[in-house]
Amino acid sequence: MSEQIPVELRVLGHSFRLATTAEKQPELEHAVELLNEKYEEFRRKAPRMEPSKLIIMVALELMQEVLSLNKSVQEYEHCEILLSNVLAELDQYVAEKNPLPQTD
Repeated sequence: MSEQIPVELRVLGHSFRLATTAEKQPELEHAVELLNEKYEEFRRKAPRMEPSKLIIMVALELMQEVLSLNKSVQEYEHCEILLSNVLAELDQYVAEKNPLPQTD
C-alpha cells in the first residue's frame, strides 16, 4: 500500500489538510480545481445566491454528470456483452461450416 502524505488544498475558499498518496495527489488537486471552477461558474450566473445554496447546486450538477457517465458505462458494458455473444456465435457457426481436418 502506498504511503499517505499530507496535502494542503483550498476548496471553495476554505483550507483543508488531507491525506492522500503521491500517486493520487494530482487527481485530488485536479478535482479541487474543477470543483472551484464549477462553483465560480455558478457564482457568476447567480451572484446573489447564498454560498450554501450554490454549493448544493454544484453538487447536484456534479451528481447528474456522475449518473450520466455511469449510465454510459453500463450501456458500453452491455454492448460489450452483446458483441462477445455475437462473436462466440460466429465462431461456432464458422467451426460448424468449416470443420478442421482430422490429422492422425
